Amino acid sequence: MNKKTVLKSLASLEFMLANLAVLMLLVILCTLAQVEIGTFNAVDVYFHEFFIYRKIGAWSVPVFPGGATVGLCLFVNLAAVLATRDLWNRKKAGILLIHIGLMLFVVGEFTTGLFSEESQIPIEEGQSRNWSEAPRADELVVIDRSDAELDTVYAMRDGVLRDGRTLSHPYWPFVLTVRRYFKNARVGARPPMMQGLPPSVADQGIGARSVIRPLPPVSNDDARNMRAAFIDIMRGDQRLGTWLVSSTLDAPQEFSVDGKRWTLQMRPRRTYLPFTLTLKDFKHDKYAGTNIPKNFSSLIRLRNLRTGEDRDVLIYMNNPLRYAGFTFFQASFGKADTLSVLQVVRNPGWLLPYISFGLVTLGLMFQFGFHLLKMKPKGLGAVKEKTRRIPKEVWAAIAVSVLILLSALRSPPESSIDHAGFAHLPVLHNGRVKPLDSIARTSLLMMHGKQTLKDDGQRLLASQWLLELMTHPQKADARRVFTIHDPDLLGLLGLKQEKRKAYAFDELLPLVEKIEVQAARAGRKKPQERTRFERAVFSLQNRLMLYRRLQSSLGVPGTEDYEQEIDEFEIVVTEGIAAFRTHMEAGSDPQTVTDSIALARLGAFFTRYRRLAKIAYYKAVLPPPGASADAWTSVGESLLMSMRSGGISPSARFYAGMLGAASRSDNVGFDKALAGYRITLEDRFPSAVRKAKYEAWLNHVSPFYRGMMLYVLTVLLIAAGWLLASEPLRRAGAWALGFGLFAHTFGLLSRMLLEMRPPVTNLYSSAVFVGWCGVLGGLLLERVHRRGIAAFAAACLGFATLIIAHHLSMAGDTLEMMQAVLDSNFWLGTHVVTITIGYSATFLAGTLAHIYLFRRLTGSLDKETKQSLYQMTYGVICFALLFSFIGTILGGIWADQSWGRFWGWDPKENGAFLIVVWNAMILHARLAGRVRETGFMGMAVFGNIVTAFSWFGVNMLGIGLHSYGFMDKAFWWIIAFAAVELVVLCTAGLRPRQPGPASA
Repeated sequence: MNKKTVLKSLASLEFMLANLAVLMLLVILCTLAQVEIGTFNAVDVYFHEFFIYRKIGAWSVPVFPGGATVGLCLFVNLAAVLATRDLWNRKKAGILLIHIGLMLFVVGEFTTGLFSEESQIPIEEGQSRNWSEAPRADELVVIDRSDAELDTVYAMRDGVLRDGRTLSHPYWPFVLTVRRYFKNARVGARPPMMQGLPPSVADQGIGARSVIRPLPPVSNDDARNMRAAFIDIMRGDQRLGTWLVSSTLDAPQEFSVDGKRWTLQMRPRRTYLPFTLTLKDFKHDKYAGTNIPKNFSSLIRLRNLRTGEDRDVLIYMNNPLRYAGFTFFQASFGKADTLSVLQVVRNPGWLLPYISFGLVTLGLMFQFGFHLLKMKPKGLGAVKEKTRRIPKEVWAAIAVSVLILLSALRSPPESSIDHAGFAHLPVLHNGRVKPLDSIARTSLLMMHGKQTLKDDGQRLLASQWLLELMTHPQKADARRVFTIHDPDLLGLLGLKQEKRKAYAFDELLPLVEKIEVQAARAGRKKPQERTRFERAVFSLQNRLMLYRRLQSSLGVPGTEDYEQEIDEFEIVVTEGIAAFRTHMEAGSDPQTVTDSIALARLGAFFTRYRRLAKIAYYKAVLPPPGASADAWTSVGESLLMSMRSGGISPSARFYAGMLGAASRSDNVGFDKALAGYRITLEDRFPSAVRKAKYEAWLNHVSPFYRGMMLYVLTVLLIAAGWLLASEPLRRAGAWALGFGLFAHTFGLLSRMLLEMRPPVTNLYSSAVFVGWCGVLGGLLLERVHRRGIAAFAAACLGFATLIIAHHLSMAGDTLEMMQAVLDSNFWLGTHVVTITIGYSATFLAGTLAHIYLFRRLTGSLDKETKQSLYQMTYGVICFALLFSFIGTILGGIWADQSWGRFWGWDPKENGAFLIVVWNAMILHARLAGRVRETGFMGMAVFGNIVTAFSWFGVNMLGIGLHSYGFMDKAFWWIIAFAAVELVVLCTAGLRPRQPGPASA
């Protein structure tokens, strides 16, 4: 075999496909392994070695190529392509840029793996440090302390320690011998009276009084191995003693040789800095009324004696300090917010991914743009409309669509109490101001599965139910609110399995003790380890607690007259404070019976309102004048504060007036209190009032629900058009899709306006945005090809994603506040949005492939439809590869800006990477001729499984930086979805019917 043949083989598309397939398998194995052995260990096993080894007896045998081997093979393949193919021309400039950029990516990953270092600086306020510590590595240090002013430190990495190893240095008058080394061990004090305990190996230092217990090495990323060793110190042939060193022993151990003082210690591996950092101030900001971190920041004083620099630097989330080859990130905190932990990264190759990202992106845009512009639709897609007349079917579809949209504007059913006005009132919950309507709808959805309650032939809106819950608790407790489906849970509660699935609080109240016992037991387990029954009982306990908290958020439930209680409380506060002052001035017990009664009544109210403050679900009382706009309080907290100030908050009075009037069915009194509170709100917080009112109106309009209805209408119209061979019906379906996109867009923009964020901020919003992108893409394709196929696929995708979003909304508020590390509109608007567009495009391609395979199987796939579907799917996959690649790399850049690790093989990163690799495999398999149209479509269908795993699957592993937690129902839905997709994929191997004449 000559050199040219070898190069040709190395540059072949088949070699590239083999490398991509092995890489994809490695990514999947590494991701799954992280559940058991942690991220760092899994990456070491699968990507930092040339081979994956398995123990067979006493031997470690290579069983599969590792990431280093695959990376090297990819680099060789890319280099061989550059060496053997003529890419140095304008038409192939895109391929040239892609290959050079990918080679830089491989070089960058190797450089990072070999030379990058990560460490941390835990530093307290007022403290100075000029070194950082490795979080998972140790070093053995020998320190010469004979000089009164200067210590000489000799450090040896833990990797050099092993049984029998001798350590020496020309400046040491002794040698060290490692008698025994432990990768992980626990060290404790030796009990003085324990019989039969063998003597310690160490006869000097603290080790002589210690007991060591060897432990297996830990594989959890949150834990670290506590290394230990017994060290002999030899002076020539003379043994000076044996010392125990361990990373659990903080204090160094002293010994003397030739009259000089030395110390020996095992400690976290240090990296010394050529400058000093002093922590002046650390801040940990939270969203109002929550424990959700809003911001972490460290004000650092940087002093460099060599350069004369002496300045302050503020390090906070997504804003690191880059200085002298080091990058410092805000990582963690502790000690009651007086200690800051800075992540320190030194990576000489950190710029390589940025350069390669730019090259590959330009190459993809040039290459795909060049090819896609050459593709022209044929058949019906190339024929312009012969007439401008709009068929009656289209007019009918427009009329029905408009009616569906206008139905959202209908007024809520009239009621004697102004529930709508009550529902518009703003409160603070989970860090944001929202209307009571959102509280009511979200809570009822979590408990009942719906946003309205039908009970005994009566239909209650969520706001009506919430008000009844607080003003007529006996009536509310009898309503069937709690849905229970699990048969084992029903068995525990002694309830029969009936057609009804909803139960009242009154029915469950006698069973609360049973529920609490089982829920406490389930709560001690990790979510992914709970059984179906344990998840059901844990959920029921949380819903019961939510019910009680809602009932007690504005006042003590069951109060006969809220206004009278407030008036009585004000009198008691006045009398009680006076009695307390008299008592304090006298310095003795209360002098009169009246004072004793006043203090006792004040104590009773204090106990009552402290319980109310503790259980409140949201904060409804406005901040006092002059206070921060975030200083909302609950009714209970406000009443407790009034014991100090002596005055009742107007907000608490107004709420007492509303609840009291509602409990008496006093419509006039309710409206009066509501109107008075509105005046106060609009005077002090007009923007919050407008925002809450708009959000409540948006809840009522339900644009996503209207969108789902219009997507169903689209599917029905296009399916009817295919069955009846009616072009006007297909056009009518495209118009209905346009109206559905309008509703979808309105809901999406409204959420962005309320959050003042980009469209994707959480899992719920990602489902909404994936569907929106898919519908928009399908509508654009329909505009070009005009066969109804793209519109049908888009409507199916839009409906499916909005259904997913609806089920995700049952977990709670969908407009939740962002964690500190995610609190960046720039990265949310670039990385998250871009990667989600990649998800959407891959799903759209898979949906188009479903239509291709179904019509092929049924014999309805004529030549022109086949070519049109193939062109659309190919174009969408190119689009998906471009955006999934850009989104994935932007995520790496965000990670590099947030914690200094461009690529850490986190499960979510791996999921996004799988989409890129799979789409690349589809295009390379097509280019190599390994798949034809049908195989190409089958691979596009499998892309749906890959994307679902990336989107939802990796989020539920319970590990990594992007974990949303295990969801039992979602897990089984993903399994079912994958099974269906595999069945569809298998149809590609079935013999198709012969197609009939061209029709669609």
